[in-house]
Amino acid sequence: MTLDRFATPLARLRDRWGAAPPPVRAGVAAAGVLTIWAIANATTPRGIPLGIVGIGVVVGSLYGLVATGIILVYRANKVVNFAQAEFGSVAAVVAIELVIQAKVNYFASVIAGLVLALLLGALVDIGVIRRFRKAPRLILAVVTIGLAQILNGVSIVIPLLWSGLSAGRFTTPFTFSLFIDPVRFNGNHLVAVVTVAVMMVGLGLFLRYSAYGIAIRAAAENGDRAGLLGVPVARLSTVVWAVAGLLSATAAILRVPIVGFASFASVSGAGSALLLRTLAAAVIARMESLPRAFAAAIALGVFQESANWNLSRTTVVDAMLVVIILAALLIQKDLLSRASETGIATWKAIKEIRPVPKELRGLPEVRWPRLGLKAAVLAFAVSVPLWSSNSQEQLAGLVAIYAIVAISLLVLTGWAGHISLGQFALVGFGGATTALLYGRHGWDYLLALPAGIVVASVVALIIGLPALRVRGPFLAVTTLGFAVTSFSYFLEDRYFPWFIEGRITRPVLWDRVPLREEWQVYYFALIGLLVSIFIARRLRASHIGRAIIAVRDNEQAAEAVRLDSTRLKLTAFVISGALAGLAGGLYVVSQGGVATDAYAPEVSLRLFSMVVIGGLGSLPGAVLGAVYVRGAEFFLPAGWTLIVSGAGILLLLMFIPDGLSGIMYRLRDAYLRRVARRRGIVVASLLADVRTEQHAEDLPTDGNLHLPPEEAGPGGLDPEGPGNEVATTPGGRDVARSGGRTR
Repeated sequence: MTLDRFATPLARLRDRWGAAPPPVRAGVAAAGVLTIWAIANATTPRGIPLGIVGIGVVVGSLYGLVATGIILVYRANKVVNFAQAEFGSVAAVVAIELVIQAKVNYFASVIAGLVLALLLGALVDIGVIRRFRKAPRLILAVVTIGLAQILNGVSIVIPLLWSGLSAGRFTTPFTFSLFIDPVRFNGNHLVAVVTVAVMMVGLGLFLRYSAYGIAIRAAAENGDRAGLLGVPVARLSTVVWAVAGLLSATAAILRVPIVGFASFASVSGAGSALLLRTLAAAVIARMESLPRAFAAAIALGVFQESANWNLSRTTVVDAMLVVIILAALLIQKDLLSRASETGIATWKAIKEIRPVPKELRGLPEVRWPRLGLKAAVLAFAVSVPLWSSNSQEQLAGLVAIYAIVAISLLVLTGWAGHISLGQFALVGFGGATTALLYGRHGWDYLLALPAGIVVASVVALIIGLPALRVRGPFLAVTTLGFAVTSFSYFLEDRYFPWFIEGRITRPVLWDRVPLREEWQVYYFALIGLLVSIFIARRLRASHIGRAIIAVRDNEQAAEAVRLDSTRLKLTAFVISGALAGLAGGLYVVSQGGVATDAYAPEVSLRLFSMVVIGGLGSLPGAVLGAVYVRGAEFFLPAGWTLIVSGAGILLLLMFIPDGLSGIMYRLRDAYLRRVARRRGIVVASLLADVRTEQHAEDLPTDGNLHLPPEEAGPGGLDPEGPGNEVATTPGGRDVARSGGRTR
């Protein structure tokens, strides 16, 4: 209610500002900027010299290019492109390799990189995005996360394959130098500002006056209407993605000589921190105004450099960005369309995994294979230490811990419908609390572990509060901000030494069960995984679990039957946080303490990949996804891990939307159909899968279902068989009855 009270006056003020003449707005904006600078210069410890403002403008203008690409893609496809910064990383790596290794002229290398970015953007749209044009926007957002991982991995693999990261110096021909206290600017700064200005002006002219630009704006306003009027919407989307790739590549190539060239892996500065800054600028602009986004990006750049100058750290910037993003999203509640807010539009492509039909559940050929498979999996898990090396035992323990985190994401994403890109930060809070109480304050580990679970649940509850108003991919933006801030600030021992316990000794449970060896830790993690599976299964079968899914699928309908959607959403966050806290308590035992660099936001992205790869609606799929992703990290070299996990997301969403678990359940259903045919039992759910694929002329003309005697079995499905009769359902459909029971 408080936010609504402030939102209306702000909307009125925004309308009045939009109605003012451009010269008046420019004058007021300039006066406001000068006033803010004067106040900040007088009140901050070291002031804000003009040189700091200048470097902030340079850095912010590069942020503005990436933010512009994000908005263009959002307007064209109604999706937040989490891969926007990664297009530039590939182009920049190629350009640098051409200069250092192939000794190609700088300008020719830059042109080659920009052309590559144009082609890459177009190919991504044609080969990937078009396949998901009719998919829910949330699924398309997940696709961009997979693209980001692939492109980031490619930017690491290219130099490894080309030169093996051999030493070299990347220089530019711009040697101009200018000192503005306290910063010495060079030609790279000037070229960056001029290039960005030219590109933004050129983009504005292209969108306003060219035929393609006008068509792009029309399609952005209403793609369906534009398509009916003959506008080639698909071709325009390809142009938009190509332009977005060009903008990102330009920003990356210009940024390298300014911030320095430390490694190919971070050559563009691409990553969660850069993505968060550009997303903040785009959100402030309501994902629609390019000038406003560019101005916001410059303001963020100046704010960042001013904080670095006065505080010598960027963590304050990260924390403030989370507040800025949340405020922009909560105040501008009309940002999301009704379609993107409803569970029907968002999750209609998610296939629920159905249980074994009741008609078949008690049959020996169904019951015993199920029990046998479970026993075989459990036996394999228990036997791992018997044939594994020490490193393999450690890997198995980490797989079990990651599987617990994947189950926590399954509860939050698969069942509740909220994207979380900061789940491993919750693992960090739970683990840090457990390590602090056990390692520093001497608590018994079995008491410290529940305390860590409670802390992670409380943090998840706080993170879940914005979900009451912000949904879908935009909630993912806020959780990404939480991940970045937690990694760089809250879980950093430099700022919270009282909270971070770097090293702990592995505990002895009940003074008689040690967790010293890797195999002992593995068994303890396996027990934690089994407990998590049990909790998740009971939750899914409970009234609360069914209500959570009902709110996910259609919140309005759920509220119409008096389900408290607010309480159910927060319940999902709390349960998800508790499971993540359990994983955190196990993780610190496995690692022997809290390593602050272990909770990077990229880990949360890989964890999200686990759930998608395994299957968004499947509990066994979460475990399969953990095995897939964590196993890839262990067996594959750097870079290839990201490519494998990202490719897994794309391929599965393209061809098997229900993930690895979908393959398993399809095989199960095929076996169940054979059992049903052999037993002569009609199972409606299994039969529907087959009959929807048949042609109408193949169906019986009398509306009844007849099977050959050899398939029906003695006294089985033939309505004329002994003891059988034909009954008519209320809908008018004839079904076979045997002994008074509908088959």
